Amino acid sequence: MPNDADIRDALVDIKFYAVVLNAAGDYAVEAFDTLDALRARMAELVDSDVSAFSFVGQQLKVSKPPYRHLLTPWGDKPLFTIPDTLEPDDSGYLGADPTHLAPPLELPAARRPAVAGGDEEFFPDADDNTFNVFDRLMPDPDS
Repeated sequence: MPNDADIRDALVDIKFYAVVLNAAGDYAVEAFDTLDALRARMAELVDSDVSAFSFVGQQLKVSKPPYRHLLTPWGDKPLFTIPDTLEPDDSGYLGADPTHLAPPLELPAARRPAVAGGDEEFFPDADDNTFNVFDRLMPDPDS
């Protein structure tokens, strides 16, 4: 764990920041190289319909995938965990692990509207392999 002296020495790229939040809930983080630049921006915002929060510090960046790290002056900190035990995979498959992917998007099934004369008259493709607009949405398995 770094001590206070280590932290002060590591903070060489200090910037001044303002987080500006408007009435609609939109926000922006603005960075300034000098305190005077931050002060000038805050002066521009006086009497505006916004909230502004200012602070001083150093932005910590994140590395590119696949192994993301928080990049700090005290070393790179992994944003992932390596399990204590590993299980062998007999399949040899190297693709993405489906258990770690986002769940599939579920869309409602396409439904044919009811027609006064009966669906058979309006949608004559029951078994004659004709193509209609609903086949684009949900192909007929019998066609």
